[in-house]
Amino acid sequence: MNATRQVFRVIAVAALAALPACGNESAPPTPGTAAVSLVTPNTDDGVVLVSLIGPGVRDAQAGSFAYKAYWRVVSANELRLIVVGNLAAGVVATMTVEDVSKVGQFQATVLEVASRTDVVRPSTSAYSVTIR
Repeated sequence: MNATRQVFRVIAVAALAALPACGNESAPPTPGTAAVSLVTPNTDDGVVLVSLIGPGVRDAQAGSFAYKAYWRVVSANELRLIVVGNLAAGVVATMTVEDVSKVGQFQATVLEVASRTDVVRPSTSAYSVTIR
Protein backbone atom coordinates (compact mmCIF):
# COMPACT_ATOMS: atom_id res chain seq x y z
CA MET A 1 0.00 0.00 0.00
CA ASN A 2 2.88 2.40 0.75
CA ALA A 3 4.30 1.81 -2.74
CA THR A 4 0.95 2.65 -4.29
CA ARG A 5 0.69 5.90 -2.31
CA GLN A 6 4.21 6.81 -3.28
CA VAL A 7 3.43 6.29 -6.98
CA PHE A 8 0.34 8.50 -6.66
CA ARG A 9 2.40 11.20 -4.92
CA VAL A 10 4.95 11.19 -7.76
CA ILE A 11 2.16 11.43 -10.32
CA ALA A 12 0.49 14.27 -8.39
CA VAL A 13 3.74 16.23 -8.11
CA ALA A 14 4.44 15.77 -11.83
CA ALA A 15 0.92 16.92 -12.70
CA LEU A 16 1.27 20.03 -10.50
CA ALA A 17 4.63 20.85 -12.06
CA ALA A 18 3.10 20.66 -15.53
CA LEU A 19 0.20 23.02 -14.72
CA PRO A 20 2.03 26.27 -15.59
CA ALA A 21 2.64 24.90 -19.08
CA CYS A 22 -1.12 24.62 -19.60
CA GLY A 23 -1.70 28.36 -19.31
CA ASN A 24 -1.96 30.86 -22.16
CA GLU A 25 1.64 31.68 -23.00
CA SER A 26 0.84 34.22 -25.70
CA ALA A 27 2.35 37.56 -24.80
CA PRO A 28 0.22 40.59 -25.60
CA PRO A 29 1.32 42.51 -28.73
CA THR A 30 3.96 45.16 -28.16
CA PRO A 31 3.50 48.17 -30.45
CA GLY A 32 6.64 49.91 -31.64
CA THR A 33 8.69 51.06 -34.58
CA ALA A 34 10.82 49.30 -37.15
CA ALA A 35 13.59 50.80 -39.27
CA VAL A 36 13.25 50.67 -43.06
CA SER A 37 16.71 50.61 -44.65
CA LEU A 38 17.50 51.05 -48.32
CA VAL A 39 20.20 49.10 -50.14
CA THR A 40 21.14 50.96 -53.33
CA PRO A 41 23.79 50.58 -56.02
CA ASN A 42 23.67 54.33 -56.79
CA THR A 43 24.79 57.51 -55.07
CA ASP A 44 22.28 59.88 -56.68
CA ASP A 45 18.87 58.46 -55.74
CA GLY A 46 16.21 61.09 -55.13
CA VAL A 47 13.00 59.12 -54.60
CA VAL A 48 12.04 55.53 -53.82
CA LEU A 49 8.62 53.87 -53.78
CA VAL A 50 8.39 50.83 -51.52
CA SER A 51 5.65 48.34 -50.67
CA LEU A 52 5.82 47.13 -47.05
CA ILE A 53 3.74 44.05 -46.32
CA GLY A 54 3.27 42.56 -42.87
CA PRO A 55 0.90 42.22 -39.93
CA GLY A 56 -0.39 45.38 -38.31
CA VAL A 57 1.47 48.14 -40.12
CA ARG A 58 0.08 51.54 -39.11
CA ASP A 59 2.10 54.46 -40.51
CA ALA A 60 5.57 55.67 -41.48
CA GLN A 61 7.89 58.60 -40.86
CA ALA A 62 11.02 59.86 -42.58
CA GLY A 63 14.21 58.36 -41.17
CA SER A 64 15.99 61.71 -41.29
CA PHE A 65 15.14 65.40 -41.29
CA ALA A 66 16.75 65.48 -44.74
CA TYR A 67 14.00 63.22 -46.14
CA LYS A 68 10.28 63.60 -46.70
CA ALA A 69 8.07 60.53 -46.36
CA TYR A 70 4.61 60.06 -47.81
CA TRP A 71 2.66 56.93 -47.07
CA ARG A 72 -0.71 55.29 -47.53
CA VAL A 73 -2.14 52.19 -45.88
CA VAL A 74 -3.37 50.05 -48.78
CA SER A 75 -4.81 47.26 -46.60
CA ALA A 76 -4.51 45.95 -43.05
CA ASN A 77 -1.22 44.35 -44.08
CA GLU A 78 0.26 46.70 -46.68
CA LEU A 79 1.68 50.19 -46.60
CA ARG A 80 3.03 52.05 -49.64
CA LEU A 81 5.84 54.44 -48.83
CA ILE A 82 7.52 57.15 -50.89
CA VAL A 83 10.72 58.68 -49.52
CA VAL A 84 12.10 61.82 -51.19
CA GLY A 85 15.48 63.49 -50.65
CA ASN A 86 19.16 63.02 -51.33
CA LEU A 87 18.83 59.34 -50.50
CA ALA A 88 21.73 57.23 -49.34
CA ALA A 89 22.02 53.60 -48.31
CA GLY A 90 20.78 53.08 -44.76
CA VAL A 91 17.67 53.98 -42.78
CA VAL A 92 15.31 56.06 -44.93
CA ALA A 93 12.16 55.67 -42.80
CA THR A 94 10.62 54.14 -39.72
CA MET A 95 7.22 52.52 -39.55
CA THR A 96 4.86 51.96 -36.65
CA VAL A 97 3.72 48.37 -36.20
CA GLU A 98 1.22 46.76 -33.85
CA ASP A 99 3.66 44.08 -32.64
CA VAL A 100 7.43 44.46 -32.87
CA SER A 101 7.89 40.73 -32.30
CA LYS A 102 6.42 40.19 -35.80
CA VAL A 103 8.84 42.49 -37.67
CA GLY A 104 10.58 39.41 -39.07
CA GLN A 105 7.38 38.56 -40.96
CA PHE A 106 7.49 41.77 -43.02
CA GLN A 107 8.40 41.81 -46.69
CA ALA A 108 9.50 44.88 -48.59
CA THR A 109 9.61 45.43 -52.33
CA VAL A 110 11.19 48.38 -54.13
CA LEU A 111 8.64 49.30 -56.77
CA GLU A 112 10.28 52.32 -58.38
CA VAL A 113 13.32 54.57 -58.00
CA ALA A 114 14.28 57.87 -59.60
CA SER A 115 17.49 59.86 -59.55
CA ARG A 116 17.82 63.33 -58.03
CA THR A 117 17.29 64.73 -61.53
CA ASP A 118 13.95 62.89 -61.82
CA VAL A 119 15.15 60.17 -64.18
CA VAL A 120 13.31 56.92 -63.47
CA ARG A 121 15.69 53.99 -63.04
CA PRO A 122 15.15 51.36 -65.76
CA SER A 123 15.43 48.53 -63.20
CA THR A 124 15.07 48.07 -59.47
CA SER A 125 16.68 44.63 -59.40
CA ALA A 126 19.84 45.86 -57.61
CA TYR A 127 17.76 47.59 -54.91
CA SER A 128 16.41 46.09 -51.73
CA VAL A 129 14.94 47.15 -48.42
CA THR A 130 15.49 45.60 -45.00
CA ILE A 131 13.20 45.98 -42.02
CA ARG A 132 14.47 45.75 -38.44
